[in-house]
Amino acid sequence: MVSLIIVLSSAILVISARVRTSLLAYIVLTAATLWLVYPEASHSRYGLFLFVPLAATKIVVGPAAILFLMRRNELRDNLSPAVRVATRILISLTALFLGYAVGNMPAFASLPFANIVFYSIFSSMFIVILHRSLLSHVIGLLALGSAITLAGAVFAPSLPGGIELADTFDAVIATFVAIAVARALVIHNPDLDVRSLRELRG
Repeated sequence: MVSLIIVLSSAILVISARVRTSLLAYIVLTAATLWLVYPEASHSRYGLFLFVPLAATKIVVGPAAILFLMRRNELRDNLSPAVRVATRILISLTALFLGYAVGNMPAFASLPFANIVFYSIFSSMFIVILHRSLLSHVIGLLALGSAITLAGAVFAPSLPGGIELADTFDAVIATFVAIAVARALVIHNPDLDVRSLRELRG
């Protein structure tokens, strides 16, 4: 069931052209990922101490920052897809095929969820590629952080929680850098089209 949730939420992230829909899909994806990480984190108080801020940061801080930027600047709920929805569906299916192909390679075939990990990683990259809005880059970065956390849970279950927390911290810091860029860009282009980055000076 968890793997199906991750697949569907990753697909919605690639296909959706709406910011709020993508954020909801990201939150579901991250919650499912953290559900898989939780058993390892619950083995000790130290693990839980790291898990709680990791979960809160991923599920609350990043999405809240994006929604605040949208409300403050009255941005449209649109990720400005560069291709049509049929193409995005096809690319999502391609990412699913690639994820399962890589996950079934001899080096990963014995690991549970390996194909889901690679599908999440490919989907996170396609989110950035298929949309022109800078917000899609932020959401893609957050989704990639969740995919990396999932990879840690699958490939290295005993991975220190501090590394996962560092990954979360990096994703959030990079997100706020991207949001700072978005605030500068919105003055020149309310659609936050990344092509307008070439026109920024200073």
